[in-house]
Amino acid sequence: MPDRDFEVRQLRLADRHIDRAVQIIADQQLEVGRLRLKGHDSELAERTLKAFEDSLQIMYEHRNSIIRVIEQIDRRLFRRPTR
Repeated sequence: MPDRDFEVRQLRLADRHIDRAVQIIADQQLEVGRLRLKGHDSELAERTLKAFEDSLQIMYEHRNSIIRVIEQIDRRLFRRPTR
């Protein structure tokens, strides 16, 4: 049986990673804008931004899977015994 405390710690870690990824994406969006504003080639910066966004999507999916495990644990923990 999965350990709820472990899963909650994993959820907190996933949330921290997501928060950091959101900041990195915001920074990269600014960098793309700066490059464009200065007339520089932004193709590599845009591809990097896309990779960051794809990674963030995977992070959200992982976070959702952790939540589902916690919900399954909670259903087992709080299920009323049958007679």
